[in-house]
Amino acid sequence: MKKLIFSLSAVAMFFATSCESGGSNSGAIDISGKTKQEVFMMHAWELSSWNDSSSQDNFDNIEACAKDDFYNFISTSQVEVNRSTVKCDPAESLTEKKSWSMASADAVQVTVFNYTWDIASLTGEQIVLRRTYLYNFGGTTEKIYSKVVLKKR
Repeated sequence: MKKLIFSLSAVAMFFATSCESGGSNSGAIDISGKTKQEVFMMHAWELSSWNDSSSQDNFDNIEACAKDDFYNFISTSQVEVNRSTVKCDPAESLTEKKSWSMASADAVQVTVFNYTWDIASLTGEQIVLRRTYLYNFGGTTEKIYSKVVLKKR
């Protein structure tokens, strides 16, 4: 269950990007004329950062078997999770297909791994996703956020 939550959070965070100042875009992948949905399906994506309400990057806390996973959005309704070299369970397959969706090809939200994420930013190299939700900690409900950054593999 933890792996699934981390994977979902990771996928969501890949849409959020940090600001660049004075940088060069010479190696940037041109996404002009493409829908957000098409950008998701351009190439494989991997988790590069996962932040929560603590504002600390929790990437190092993710199990190694989930860190090396990468994601191929193979159609407008299926994402293929590739387990790469480290599997959490030796019996699990190297790939698994899951569902994902967008209300339209240029929607501002994406639903992947059973969670709906806001698409904070999207380039040919990086996707940043954000999600805010309420979580009950021992009788106290708190507003939590997650930010996942995916980068081109």
